[in-house]
Amino acid sequence: MQFTTRNSDAIRAGDVTVSFRHWRRPHAKVGSVYRLRGGGVVEVVALREVCLSAISAEDVRRAGFDDVESLAAFLRLPLDAAVTRVDFRLTDEENLKRPPVLSSDAVRVKLQKMDQRGATPWTMRVLTLIADNPATRAADLAPAVGWPTPVFKANVRKLKALGLTRSLQTGYELTELGFSVTAVGGVERIQ
Repeated sequence: MQFTTRNSDAIRAGDVTVSFRHWRRPHAKVGSVYRLRGGGVVEVVALREVCLSAISAEDVRRAGFDDVESLAAFLRLPLDAAVTRVDFRLTDEENLKRPPVLSSDAVRVKLQKMDQRGATPWTMRVLTLIADNPATRAADLAPAVGWPTPVFKANVRKLKALGLTRSLQTGYELTELGFSVTAVGGVERIQ
């Protein structure tokens, strides 16, 4: 999601806390964090579809506009158009580096979906490989799963995005959540 430079200062000042977008499908997710141009970070706290004509005067001001007609003109839409309302709050830069906090069960569901997309299940195999070989170079681990090093690294980044691994100076290690997912709930460790 992009914010115009027109609103960046007002967002950083806390005056603008909502945005209205004309999307076919949402380009933002609740809980995700996004950079502002010129510095700063916001976290999306709510998304919902609304009709432009139903937006209150207060919400129009919270979006940085004087009236709903100005907002409609900016979006180049008629007043009866449906738009996505994006509520957000300022957050700190550190949130950009943190993976989302998910429960072990939610992560297992995501891992199952990742495994279903490929020809063979791989997520537990890679997690187990990292658990058994911490701080080992990707180039040394990749042959164990039969992948080129760039493919191995790309897949480890997917696991890292779920909060399961962390990068070390050399190689990787599992996080507490990574160990929890590989050891609990009937998930088999694949060698």
